[in-house]
Amino acid sequence: MLWETYQQTRINAAESIAESAEAKVDRYAQGLSSVQRQVDRLSLACQALWEILRERTDITEEDLESKMLEIDGRDGSMDGKIGMQAVDCPSCGRKTSSRRNTCVMCGAPIKSTHAFGG
Repeated sequence: MLWETYQQTRINAAESIAESAEAKVDRYAQGLSSVQRQVDRLSLACQALWEILRERTDITEEDLESKMLEIDGRDGSMDGKIGMQAVDCPSCGRKTSSRRNTCVMCGAPIKSTHAFGG
């Protein structure tokens, strides 16, 4: 009888852990879905902007690729991402990350240096 109680306690604990893990997976799946929608929308916007530029100017795909490589290398790492840059806070003048919305020292708003985040 004591062994059965012990086993049932362990089974209940395992079921609770499994339910918690399932809920966590559901939350992550919802978050991933939201991120995917944002990526899809940004991809669509980038494609539309590129097609407008290509139709209305003499910019070529090679120009686009060259600029992408230039921007990628600005942080010293060719990793396919826009890197963080140190920017001066307009309020206190201290350096802060371009990835932040506010200065870490004084809390003043920081204007993004990247039009599309990053």
